[in-house]
Amino acid sequence: MVRISRKKEGGFTLIEILVVVAIIGILTAILVANFGAARQNSKNKTLRTALAETQLALEVYKAQHDSYPAALSALVPTYISGVITAADSANPSCVVSYNGSDGTRYKLTAANCVAGATSQATGIQTSDEFARCPSTCGGTGVCSPSSAAFYQSIAVYSAGGECL
Repeated sequence: MVRISRKKEGGFTLIEILVVVAIIGILTAILVANFGAARQNSKNKTLRTALAETQLALEVYKAQHDSYPAALSALVPTYISGVITAADSANPSCVVSYNGSDGTRYKLTAANCVAGATSQATGIQTSDEFARCPSTCGGTGVCSPSSAAFYQSIAVYSAGGECL
C-alpha cells in the first residue's frame, strides 16, 4: 500500500485575512474620528489665540496713536504679522468682522467660526471671556445663547464695544 501524504502548506486562509482587514478598518475609523475632533479643538484654540493677539495689538496701537485703527490692516506688519481671516477657522461658515470705525471703541467678531459646536451645550457659553455678547447686551437676536450665531461665535472688544 502506497501512502500519499500531503504536506500542509503554511499561510492564511481568505477568511483569516478578511477578519484582520475588517479589524484594521474598524480601528482606523475610530482613530480618524478622534483625530478629527482633536483637529477641530486645535483650530478653535488657534482662533482664540489669534483673536487675543489681535486684541493686544489693537490696544498697543491705541496707546501709540490715541485711537483704534479704522481697519485691521493698519496693524500689519508693525503690530501683528497678519490679519485674522476665516481661513483660521475649521468652520466653513466663518465670517470675521471688525467694527472700529469711530476710533474710540472696537469689536472684532469671528462669527460662526467655532467648529464642532452643534448646540448651546457644546458651544460658547455666556460666561466665556470670548463670548460674542456679554450678558449686559441682552439676549435677543445674535446675542441669544440658544442661537447658533452666538454659541458658534467668539469676539474680543474694547470697553464700550461689547454690544457693537
